[in-house]
Amino acid sequence: MCEGKGCPGCKNAGWLEIGGAGMVNQFVFESAGYKRNEYQGFAWGFGIERLAMMKYKINDIRLFHSGDIRFTSQF
Repeated sequence: MCEGKGCPGCKNAGWLEIGGAGMVNQFVFESAGYKRNEYQGFAWGFGIERLAMMKYKINDIRLFHSGDIRFTSQF
């Protein structure tokens, strides 16, 4: 990526988030059949795409989910 200089991939921060976390929205529990406000929890995930972005110097994460065979066939 930008090696700390700032780019669109890191939103000009010089840092890249590879793990995201947050509170689960109550609508998720409701959709799963639980009563609203009965449960609460945390959600987290690991963004392997972000590691690939660093390795292959890709500056737009949306390319991974674009479905463009010209992009994915490079790997």
